[in-house]
Amino acid sequence: MLKAAFWISVIVIALPFATGGGNGMPDNYRPEPVELGEVTTMVRTTASDFMGLCDREPETCDTGQRILWNARVAAGNLAGRAQDWLSENSQSASRDNDDRDSRG
Repeated sequence: MLKAAFWISVIVIALPFATGGGNGMPDNYRPEPVELGEVTTMVRTTASDFMGLCDREPETCDTGQRILWNARVAAGNLAGRAQDWLSENSQSASRDNDDRDSRG
C-alpha cells in the first residue's frame, strides 16, 4: 500500500501543471520543463530514501505497519458487512418478486 501511495504521488508530481483558471497560479505562469532524466533521478533518490526509512526510524515503521494492519482489518469488516447487506437485500427482492408472481 505504501508503494502504491509513493508511485501515485510521483505520477501526480510528474504530471504537467494546469495553468490559470482558478488553481491559485497566475494566468501567465508556465512551469519550467522537466527532463526525463531529472524525473528518473528524483524517483531513484526518493525510493532509496524511502527504503531506508525503517532503518532510520524503526518506531515510525512499526506505527505505519500497525496503521496499515488496522486499516486492512477495518476494510475486511466493512466488506463483510457489505456482502451481508447485499445478500439480505437480494433475498428480500427475490421474495418480493415471488410474492408478486404468485398474486398476479
